[in-house]
Amino acid sequence: MSNHPTSPEALGARLHVNQKYLSPLENDFPTLYITSYGHRFGPLATPPRIAVDLRTLPNPPKTIRSGQTGLSKPLRDWLFVNEEVLARFSEICGRIRAELDEVGARGEKELKVGVNCEMGKHRSVAVVEELARTKFEGWNVVVDHRDVHRKRSSKKPGHSKHRRDGGDDS
Repeated sequence: MSNHPTSPEALGARLHVNQKYLSPLENDFPTLYITSYGHRFGPLATPPRIAVDLRTLPNPPKTIRSGQTGLSKPLRDWLFVNEEVLARFSEICGRIRAELDEVGARGEKELKVGVNCEMGKHRSVAVVEELARTKFEGWNVVVDHRDVHRKRSSKKPGHSKHRRDGGDDS
């Protein structure tokens, strides 16, 4: 296991390796790191070269979101029949491919992409999962979902637990 701070092990991420090789150590391919996260919980520690904000895309209804994340196939299926989602996904893939070409031409060995939605559980996770299934020829792909298992806070940032009438909710 690598102790490098951006290694898959250190990130707690899944590695999608080019199918011709058994492990990333057996190839010299550069690495595409794609991270989903919740806008509500702040930016990524290292700013990505490509930042994608999905908060304007339709959120799945509560009946679909409840008990599921973007890791769930039913939620991804619901999301990816929407024309707006499909168009945005295509645009994101185009941006990534264009940047991969530029990064590769400069001889760089990695590209970081950050994809957010409000909580980092549904839309961003679903899109990152689909990006992981996309072929980026000549690149290893490492996926991390920073906030997918984070507990939903009962209060929004900046809100107190006190009611407007001065009473306490406790």
